[in-house]
Amino acid sequence: MEGIAVAPSRLSLRALMAALAAGAALGFLGPLLETTDSSAGHIAHLVLAAGWSWAACAFLVGLARKSRIESATFAPASLITGVIAYYGTKLAQGEFLSADLDDPSQGAHVHWVGFVSKTVGWCVAACVLGLVLGLAGNLARNRGLRGLPFRALIPVVAIVETSQRLRFESSLQGTLASTTWTVVCLLAAAALIVLVGDTLINWWPRRSVGQRENGA
Repeated sequence: MEGIAVAPSRLSLRALMAALAAGAALGFLGPLLETTDSSAGHIAHLVLAAGWSWAACAFLVGLARKSRIESATFAPASLITGVIAYYGTKLAQGEFLSADLDDPSQGAHVHWVGFVSKTVGWCVAACVLGLVLGLAGNLARNRGLRGLPFRALIPVVAIVETSQRLRFESSLQGTLASTTWTVVCLLAAAALIVLVGDTLINWWPRRSVGQRENGA
């Protein structure tokens, strides 16, 4: 009996560690790849730094857990870890360094107010959005039409975000960014079509069988 009781908690702990590791990797790699000179690294940065990627991280954490409580807690924890890793990396890269113009001899110092305010602000947002996205991922486990709106959430978010970036930022970011966003938008649209088609293909026969049984 003791072994049966311990096993689920160990699995939950491993799942939590995996969720935190995923968030930390997302937060660390995004700004780290921003400074790379290679095209592949820059493309990876554009993908990892995008809002839909962070949303997908929380969604997948929620999707992976059967328990709604774990989905609603592990997903925010993953995003909060990602935020801390992101701004910690930015701090290490000198993002928050500023100089005292009245006394240049003092050199640059860390602007802690800016660092803390951004980190805390986004941690609060991660907590709220992670809760919603984690639950959405859990509800996406429902088969059929009930789970379809939740399964379609991330492709729709990716389509909306990339469309907006192509509309307002493509002329400023260059060809590589525009191509990346276009490819992501097309892949998200294809994923959405597949999700809807698969759901309808599996739902229609069951509906037809149910109607025949009711008619009989």
